Amino acid sequence: MQTDTTLTPEYEAELEAFMADGGTLAMLQDISGDTLEQLYALAFGQYQAGKWQDAHKIFQALCMLDHYEPRYFLGLGACRQAMGEFETAVQSYSFGAMLDLKDPRFPFHAAECRLQQGDLNGAESGFHSARLLADTDPQQADLAASAKVMLEAIAIRRDLQDEPDQQ
Repeated sequence: MQTDTTLTPEYEAELEAFMADGGTLAMLQDISGDTLEQLYALAFGQYQAGKWQDAHKIFQALCMLDHYEPRYFLGLGACRQAMGEFETAVQSYSFGAMLDLKDPRFPFHAAECRLQQGDLNGAESGFHSARLLADTDPQQADLAASAKVMLEAIAIRRDLQDEPDQQ
């Protein structure tokens, strides 16, 4: 039996209004917060076990189900970063940063990706942003210190690149 998947203009308008008013696919499918948390715990466990592709699939689904939850985008970005997909990781971190402007982890990890890509300017910008954000939150002192170290390392790397070859 084949199901008609075409949307009527009325249903399309209702769906668009629902999403515009802050609705999510999880709400639309009546997926509970507990179920989303269980999926998150599963994805996090897979990530920590080094099963990045498995975790990636779950985080990707979570991002689609609730596109307002920053943690899901942090997890998605972390999986992509671990798999060496630096550009898509930066995209995930950037979207998460828009959802939580005060979380320094997003620019920090995006900066790590930029550094892996050889983009010192992008990395410096991200670490600088992360440090500024982390400095305002005592719970983020370790991240602020890491960002400071990374900024110093970038400065040293630039100095080495600027030195003429001495032979």
